[in-house]
Amino acid sequence: MKLITDIARYFVGILFIFSGIVKANDPLGFSYKLEEYFEEFAKLGEYIGFLEPFFHFCYQYALPQAIFIVILEVVLGVAILVRFKTRLTAFLLLLLIAFFTVLTFASAYFEIVKTCGCFGDAIPLTAWESFYKDVVLSVFILIIFIRQKQISISETDKNDFVLAAIGSLAMLKLSYDLEWFFPFWFTVSTFTVFFLVRLVEHRKAPWITTVLATMAMVFFTFYTYSYLPVKDFRAYATGKSISEQMEGVPDKLKYYYILRDKATGKEQEFEKFPEKYEEKYEYVDSRTEVIEKGIEPKIMDFSISAADGEDLTEDFLQSENFTFLLIAYDLNLATLQPQERINALAKSLQEKGYRFVGLTSSAPRDAVAFAQANSNPFSYLFCDQIVLKTIIRSNPGLLLLKDGKVYGKWHYNDLPELQVLEMEYLNKP
Repeated sequence: MKLITDIARYFVGILFIFSGIVKANDPLGFSYKLEEYFEEFAKLGEYIGFLEPFFHFCYQYALPQAIFIVILEVVLGVAILVRFKTRLTAFLLLLLIAFFTVLTFASAYFEIVKTCGCFGDAIPLTAWESFYKDVVLSVFILIIFIRQKQISISETDKNDFVLAAIGSLAMLKLSYDLEWFFPFWFTVSTFTVFFLVRLVEHRKAPWITTVLATMAMVFFTFYTYSYLPVKDFRAYATGKSISEQMEGVPDKLKYYYILRDKATGKEQEFEKFPEKYEEKYEYVDSRTEVIEKGIEPKIMDFSISAADGEDLTEDFLQSENFTFLLIAYDLNLATLQPQERINALAKSLQEKGYRFVGLTSSAPRDAVAFAQANSNPFSYLFCDQIVLKTIIRSNPGLLLLKDGKVYGKWHYNDLPELQVLEMEYLNKP
């Protein structure tokens, strides 16, 4: 039972750390997913109508909930690995997994969302896949909860070193698949700190390790929220071509034709029409069979239009010149503090002949009013709100585009200087 308990403890700890870090990399994106959940749950009036005000409240405060949850996930993962406050940690793990299991089951059963957001954009899972994952996690967490007393009094032994090594290798594999090694280095650093402090301060090692991990995650989460995700897993990441990702691969199909013999009345299936088939057969029906499944485009809803509805998408995606897009998915919610810096940068770029336009989902009249109120030297074009939220986690944020490829993205807290743009992008051969 001790070995089973240790395996459960390390499995849960590693998975919680990985899940939390991936979401902490994009807390704003996770808050959008929570908003999606809460908005859809509020519509289930027939089943949980009495909870509608609660879900509306949750929707309004999705961001602080998202930040709290991602930090809590990592902290609980670390705490159970180093046996810090085991009773409290086990209880919180059980509470959290119960919440997520109910959430993912309801989401899957009522078909509320297509992807759960458990691992952010890094590893998309369907609602049912997420539910099954939570069921498995629940089993391991129940073992931890039942055995919490034994965990508290047990000492670090060879099981810990072996399982820590296996857990680190598992995290290395996950990080390698994501091409992002921060989860691996965080895990290795956690184990290293714990085992080293254990040599000096035996009793304080769990507390010190958990506190340091908490401080690191708080800093990391607020950094990614205040700027942009350290690792961008979305289709609009820097270096990716929007144009190419709008092109999918169609299914490979095989066609069959059902013909009836005029003499016997017997129906036959052919892969191609017989020569002069009309003389002997009459056409009945046809069917198709998928030989090889195609690939759906990763981007299916990107479009740019003018206020009158004119589609300008191809004009922007095929432009051989650098284009700057100031993206504000909702101008009523856009931060006003950087407007002066945006205006100054826009004027400087326009004077040098570069195109600089705004992109929003707000109504045209609101866009005109906003531009006038903030003395924007550029006009706004229009795009779907969800697409704009996906492109950049900043309202407003700056996107640099050329030949349909994303060359750069900046949060409003990190707007580049003209000299930097010229040196790193515009004047490069």
